[in-house]
Amino acid sequence: MAIKILGGLLLVLSGFTAGWFCSKKLLMRKDFFRKFLSFVSNLSTQLRYSTSDIFTLVSLSASTSGLDFFDISEESGTPFYKVWSERVSEIPAKIGLKNSDRQLLLEFGEQLGKTDVDGQLKHLELYEALFKKQLMDAENEITKKSKLYKTMGFFVGTAAALMII
Repeated sequence: MAIKILGGLLLVLSGFTAGWFCSKKLLMRKDFFRKFLSFVSNLSTQLRYSTSDIFTLVSLSASTSGLDFFDISEESGTPFYKVWSERVSEIPAKIGLKNSDRQLLLEFGEQLGKTDVDGQLKHLELYEALFKKQLMDAENEITKKSKLYKTMGFFVGTAAALMII
């Protein structure tokens, strides 16, 4: 009987932990977009006042904003977009980005470095607004789903424990 109770407690704990990790993904997504907005702002400033190539500007902005997976070194003859898309695909799943988020990141990188400075700045303004919308979406999801995930994890674990006992 004691083993059943211990097993039941472990099920409750594991259910709650699973819910907590799902909730944590929502927070990590929000933090990613906050850092990415800082990255876009920093990149905009770098574009205005620097004459460096896009690889250097993106790397500098990424390291300043804390987005180390966007630290892009210029590879011999590889187009920027190809390197960018590889970096986007390497973003860890634990960040909790949706497919639409990844697609938006790919679209953002597609036009970087292809136009003059004014065109780049307008591109950054547009995507800054789009990423702010994604940030608001992430914050709304936290409000709606964070507590739900923890509670559901707890109750699923409890239900499984009751079935065992």
